[in-house]
Amino acid sequence: MAEQKVKWNYKADWIASCNCDWGCPCNFNQKPTQGFCTGVYAGRIKSGKCGETELDGASFVWATRWPGAIHEGGGTTKIWIDEKASKDQRRALDQILRGKFEGKPWGIFSHTIDKWLETAYVPVQVTMDGSKSSYRAGMEAHAILTPMINPITGDEASAKIVLPDGLVCEELNATATRSFAVFAEGLKFAAPGKYGFYAKVSHGN
Repeated sequence: MAEQKVKWNYKADWIASCNCDWGCPCNFNQKPTQGFCTGVYAGRIKSGKCGETELDGASFVWATRWPGAIHEGGGTTKIWIDEKASKDQRRALDQILRGKFEGKPWGIFSHTIDKWLETAYVPVQVTMDGSKSSYRAGMEAHAILTPMINPITGDEASAKIVLPDGLVCEELNATATRSFAVFAEGLKFAAPGKYGFYAKVSHGN
């Protein structure tokens, strides 16, 4: 109970990628495109705090494979935290991302996870460049976003999705992925050419 009293919040630049078709039916309370979900969130914290620990400047990547829809549970999760994070930042972020302090979205996601792999501390890069944004966590996880392409004209297509009650964000910029893979012990998947988005988020408890 004492852990839940720790207050945390952050504002962050955000990149996501998953194995669903562009737009992702999960955004609209539907089953994932292929019936299961492999998804990754990458964040670069602009400002934030957990208890007395400042989170500014810390970056992380959070990846999960769910055998069905997210709400059906059974997920396996791996977290990477930037090796430049201080000892206090590492401890705080690991607890936040495992849902130990509840809050949105991690307190909700944590109830869908059955297996937590060991957290890794590696170089994490979260590069914001619109529809060409990218993230990388050491040699084990990466994605590069790319614009969606109109199949008739070959022109780039852009779209914004507004989710007033969204779990992760209220507005996102939808993209495709040029490359997208996770290759870690206990968690391996790849889904290039599928869905991605970038956004600005505000999370906390």
